[in-house]
Amino acid sequence: MNDQEKLRQDLLLLEPQEFYLKHIVKSNNWYFSNYLQTPPTEIIEKMDFFKEIVSSHLKIHFHSLQIVGSAKTGYSLSPHKVLQPFHERDDNTESSDIDIAIVSERLFTHFWDELRHVKGIYNQYYFRYLTSSVFRGYINDKNLLKIDQIREEWSEMVDPINVSLQDQLRFEHPITYRIYRSWEDLEDYQIIGIAKAKKALEEIR
Repeated sequence: MNDQEKLRQDLLLLEPQEFYLKHIVKSNNWYFSNYLQTPPTEIIEKMDFFKEIVSSHLKIHFHSLQIVGSAKTGYSLSPHKVLQPFHERDDNTESSDIDIAIVSERLFTHFWDELRHVKGIYNQYYFRYLTSSVFRGYINDKNLLKIDQIREEWSEMVDPINVSLQDQLRFEHPITYRIYRSWEDLEDYQIIGIAKAKKALEEIR
């Protein structure tokens, strides 16, 4: 049984909470072990170095971050492309992203406060998506990058991280970030997504 089939089986058989603990919290990191071909004896060291780079630049706790999405498991858990493999860019699609979850009430509160004071944002088409995400305890970096008054501050924070990850750990794919207010908000978001992916799989069986 290959990795995709194992993931499919667990998605169908396990409860979303169990799947989250097994594959998002506890499991090995696919991007390091499979894409970067990091030797098993070096995985922990490389993962610690990854956390050191991100946490030191953002001034957050060493353990306040987590790779999620297809870079974590090797396959997408989006209900619209469930179990689609992590992929490179081609003529029809962009490459998969490396999704990094940042858990920091300080950063979440800071950028939420910044967003609240941006003039004109209430007329933007994406406002409803932004407020919906904040209500659920997270902020996407894609939303921060759309706002002139915040884009520069955010870019100054993450651009050095991206360069370090590319140069020192050989990350080759676009890196995206999502700031969560708490680990509970991250868990809730992941479990909702896993439940939707599970339902999507059940409907095509």
